[in-house]
Amino acid sequence: MPVVFQSLPTESVSSQSHSPTAFARHLPPHPTGFYFVCLAVFGERWAAYTLASSVVLLLCERYGYARPDALRLAGILSAASYLGAMPGGFTSDRLLGHRRALGASLLLLAVGYAALTQPSLVALWFALGLLILGNGLFKPSIHALLSQLYGPDDPRLDASQVWFHLVINLGAAFGAIATGLATLVWGRSAPFFIAAVVVLIGRIGLSIGHLHFRPRLPFEHNGTTGTSQALKPSTTQQIKTVGALTLAMLLFNICYGQVEGSLLLWAQDKTDRFLLGFEVPAAWFVGLPPVLVLVLAPIQLSLLPRLQQRLGTQRLIALGLVATALAFVALMPAALGTQTHRVGMSWLIVCLTLLVVGELLIGPLGLALILRMAPARLVGVVVGGWYVSGALGYWLAGEIGALWIKWSPMGGLALLALFPLVGTVVVWQRPQRVMAK
Repeated sequence: MPVVFQSLPTESVSSQSHSPTAFARHLPPHPTGFYFVCLAVFGERWAAYTLASSVVLLLCERYGYARPDALRLAGILSAASYLGAMPGGFTSDRLLGHRRALGASLLLLAVGYAALTQPSLVALWFALGLLILGNGLFKPSIHALLSQLYGPDDPRLDASQVWFHLVINLGAAFGAIATGLATLVWGRSAPFFIAAVVVLIGRIGLSIGHLHFRPRLPFEHNGTTGTSQALKPSTTQQIKTVGALTLAMLLFNICYGQVEGSLLLWAQDKTDRFLLGFEVPAAWFVGLPPVLVLVLAPIQLSLLPRLQQRLGTQRLIALGLVATALAFVALMPAALGTQTHRVGMSWLIVCLTLLVVGELLIGPLGLALILRMAPARLVGVVVGGWYVSGALGYWLAGEIGALWIKWSPMGGLALLALFPLVGTVVVWQRPQRVMAK
């Protein structure tokens, strides 16, 4: 098992006469149920990126939508999937239970992706309805199931979120790459058949591992718990922190939502994609961010304890927003040349790399804090609220992407760079002791 890190306050660690890194090396491995959850999310992300890497082109080429309408519909679809996380979280908490809700969501998703193999409009809307319902259940229930395996005082929680994020992006990378290849060889229906099969494999794994999803016990290491009760924030501080995290998530998703829309069209229309005589499929640029996560996440795991100790989690999240803004600043020189010729792939690669840096700092660290603050009986609802902010962000991403087509390239890039900078000011000013747990 790779080395994991801890995110304890300095006072708690020093009482054990160990450095943070040394303490992390002696933590026990993750619970067995964690690996079955990772298998389920791997399959779900594979399938999700099958759709994400082709939905705009699918709507245009198969169903005849104009590009602005296709971008808007793609944004609405992503937003609806995230909005469903709030009622899905309530259903998971109060009605079905987290494991049953997760199993039901995977079945809905499998049927939905299978329906996308059919070219009719009826099949399209039937499939999209099932995918919205399935995603609404899946997102809160899988994190709620994780919260059963780790207590809020467990120092392995942050590491589990980073590893979980790495698996998410591994599935996404495989999904996007497989979509590009399968579309070239067998056409647009084949990737969705493969996606349905992969989701079903995750569902089978969940059934096999169900005995490992027992409620967590309080975490102890050498007789000490993972956090200091004296450092716990008040309820008011918790609410303010959740508000700051929610804003960061919303602004990030406005920008990251362009990967599946405007930046996909940038790759299709404005990028010279020939490499050694081979034309790189545009869908592979949607799959590049997950690949970059696989490269950068291990570096994050090794550096994060030290960075959290020096800067605090809040400022790491704020720096993630700065990286997100710089992603669109990096495209500005290239935008000047796109009116007359296609530009090199390196511009888009730099943009996507900076977006991934922002993703790694905002996504897993923000969600780990959310899980620490959520009451056990409401964790699905609280996580659902986190995803609702993502829904609004993705909806706005579609609207801004549609406007970007009508504006000058430079105007759209400037607007997308401005949004995360506003969030940086808010998140950076949050009290350090609230978010540096």
